[in-house]
Amino acid sequence: MATIRILICQDCQTTETLPPYEGDPRNDTALEYATSKHAYPNGDRHFGRLYGPVEAGVWDNREAREEILKQLWQREGHTGMEPWVYQAVDTLKADAMQCWRSRQRPETCSDFHSSKKLLVPPTARDRKSEGLAKWDRANPGAQRYLCDYCPIRSVAEQQVRRQQGLYK
Repeated sequence: MATIRILICQDCQTTETLPPYEGDPRNDTALEYATSKHAYPNGDRHFGRLYGPVEAGVWDNREAREEILKQLWQREGHTGMEPWVYQAVDTLKADAMQCWRSRQRPETCSDFHSSKKLLVPPTARDRKSEGLAKWDRANPGAQRYLCDYCPIRSVAEQQVRRQQGLYK
């Protein structure tokens, strides 16, 4: 029966599989290689945990794998969403911060919720091949902007509320 080990990185919100290993942990080259990628620019290592063994046949079953990952992430204090969601939000926050800094950290933004900052999913080809309608740019409920992840967002929202007379 072949087994695997599962490495969870709490900082990256990622999961990696490793081959089985028995022996002195200081000689576990697969684990050392996998963890070496999980470090901050200053060299500090991320926090993670190693789980296993898990039967490879069980891991190959998609439903079983999803259940195992769900249980492991719950043990890690995960809130229930898939790790890719957190990675996507972190990426959007980093992009918004870069945009804000590139503008010399303004207190107001002329591009706030402009069409240039609208996040449009790159699914046009997939939607067409599935016979679905185009993504509706005019639907305000589906619109997300890079600005929604920007530090200036709360200031912009206060300005809008002030203009609507909500602070009187």
